[in-house]
Amino acid sequence: MNQNQCLAFLARHHPIRVALPQLLNVFGPGNGYGVYQAIEGAVMQYQAGNVVPQLLENLGSPAREIIYWNVQLAANFSTERLIASLTILVRSANEDLLAASLIAVRQIKSPRVPALLEALSCFPLTDEIRASVANHIDKQRQDQIP
Repeated sequence: MNQNQCLAFLARHHPIRVALPQLLNVFGPGNGYGVYQAIEGAVMQYQAGNVVPQLLENLGSPAREIIYWNVQLAANFSTERLIASLTILVRSANEDLLAASLIAVRQIKSPRVPALLEALSCFPLTDEIRASVANHIDKQRQDQIP
């Protein structure tokens, strides 16, 4: 079976939306040798209405790698529906997860985001993360000025 035959078979027998949960749960330890980054391109082909519910489910995964990569993807689907889950993750003791969550949160245009960032600034943070939080607070305030 060549690539075209394989894709035709999958199109006939497995609608692409069925693949979304598998794509968003494929992440494991390590960097994936470029495969994880390619998954982002595949996921971006889906509508937010299909992706966000799966992201919300995966942000509660027991696997840190799944959470981390799903947070990375969440930055591309900025919606208020993600705020509650990201609020928990932005307080993570894991600096990589905290930073990724912060990036995802700052993509969301909502009056709830500045309050979340203000609360986060009260937590023990590295100087780099603290500066990033302060920068995002300022930017969110400027964006809200008519």
